[in-house]
Amino acid sequence: MLAALVGVLAAVVAALVVRGQWQPSIETIWRSELEEAVRDLADGLHTDADGRATLWLKPLHLSLYDAMPKDAAYRVVDADGRLVAQSDDGPALRGLRNAPGGASLFEVDNGGTPIVLQALRRDVERDGHRYAIAVARSDRLVLSLDEYAGRLSLRAGVRTALLMLLVFLLVVFLIVRQSLRPVRVASELAARIGPRNLSARLRMDDLPTELVPLIEALNNALGRLEQGYRVQQAFLATAAHELKTPLALLRGEIELGGAANREVLLRDTALMARQVHQLLHLAEVSEGHNYTFDAVPMHAAAFDAADYLARLADTRGVAIEVRTSGTEREVEADGGAVFVLLKNLLENAIHHTPRGGSVRLHVSRQGFAVEDDGAGVAPAQRARLFQRFGHGDGPRGDGAGLGLAICREICLAHGWHIALDASHAGPGARFVVAIAGAATGGPAA
Repeated sequence: MLAALVGVLAAVVAALVVRGQWQPSIETIWRSELEEAVRDLADGLHTDADGRATLWLKPLHLSLYDAMPKDAAYRVVDADGRLVAQSDDGPALRGLRNAPGGASLFEVDNGGTPIVLQALRRDVERDGHRYAIAVARSDRLVLSLDEYAGRLSLRAGVRTALLMLLVFLLVVFLIVRQSLRPVRVASELAARIGPRNLSARLRMDDLPTELVPLIEALNNALGRLEQGYRVQQAFLATAAHELKTPLALLRGEIELGGAANREVLLRDTALMARQVHQLLHLAEVSEGHNYTFDAVPMHAAAFDAADYLARLADTRGVAIEVRTSGTEREVEADGGAVFVLLKNLLENAIHHTPRGGSVRLHVSRQGFAVEDDGAGVAPAQRARLFQRFGHGDGPRGDGAGLGLAICREICLAHGWHIALDASHAGPGARFVVAIAGAATGGPAA
C-alpha cells in the first residue's frame, strides 16, 4: 500500500510540475481561443426553410461579447455580403469591420492606451448556404481568461487528486486486508507447528493466486522435515538397539571379573568403536555444509583407497585389483568424501569375498564399479542394501550395516547415482557409481 501510494503521489506531482513548466505561447493561446470562437459561431448558425439565417449562442458566450465590447467581437455575413449577426457595437466590432484589407492584427483606442486585437476569418457552410465568420479577441482578454482557467483547473486538479488518493487508500486497504486474511490464518497455523505435530499443513483455501506456490512450497518443505524427523527418530532407535548388544556383552565380561577374556573384551570394544565411528561418518556426510568441492582425479582416488585397504585384504587373503580405462578425468567433488565412498565399497567387497578371491575396482570416465567374488546379494535383500543398519545374508564382518548408507549419502550430496548392478552375470555382487554429467554408457569397462 505504501509503495502504491508513493507511486500515485509521484504521478500527481509530476503532472503538476509538467503543467507548471509547459506553458504555451501567447500566440498559441490566442489562436486557440479564436478557433474555438469560430467553431461556436458555426455551430450556432441555422437556416430555416425560407433561407433566413439565425445565430444562437450559449449564454456564457453572449455575456462575454456584451460585457467586453472593447476586447471581443464577431461578425457573420452570408455569401452575398448581407449581415446575418454581429456583436454589440463597440471598439472591437468597429476595428474588426474596418480593419484594412482584412488584417489579422489591429489596434483600437482605449483612452490613449491602444488595445491589440487579433482577428480570424473563416468560410463555413451550413444547411447548404455559405457564410463568412470573423471574430476578434484582445491579448489582455485571452491572457486573463487563460490565467483564470489555469487557477480553476489547478484547484480542481488538486481536489480531484486528494479525493482519488483517499478513495484509493480506502479501496486498497479493504482489498489487501481481505486478501491477506487467509495468509494470517496460515501464519497462525504455521506458528503452532512443532516437533509434536509435524503432520500439520498450511491451508490454501481462499489464498491469493500469487501466494499458492509459496504455501505449496512450504507444505512440501514441512513434508520433507517430517520425513527427515521420522527417519532420524528411527535411526536413533536402531542405533541404540545396535549398541545395546555389545554393551551388554561387554558388561557381562566385566562382571565376570577374573574370568574375563581379554581378547573378547578388545573385540567388543573395537566393534563398538567401529560402530560409533560409522555413526559419526554418517552424521557428517548427511550434512551438505561439511563438503568442500574441488577437482579430484578419479584414478588417483581409486589407487589411494586400494592402497589404504591393502593390509586388510592381505589379512583376509583377498586381492585388490584396480582397472582403469580411458584417460584420467577430474571431477568436482569432496576428496575426503570420495575416499570414504571408495573405501566403504572396497571394504564391503573384501568382507564378502572368500579367501583366495579378488575384488576388482573399475574406473572409467563415467564413474566407478566394484566387483567381488562373494555369494552375491539375494533378491529379497536388495531393497534394504542402502538402508541404515541394513545387513545382507552374508557375513557381517565388523560393521554395523552403515557402510552402504554412507555411500548413498555421499552420492546424493554429489548428485551421483549408486546402485547394485542387477544385470551382473559374474559371481558375487557389482556396485556401480555413475557420475553426473558423464557420457551415456556403463560406468565401468
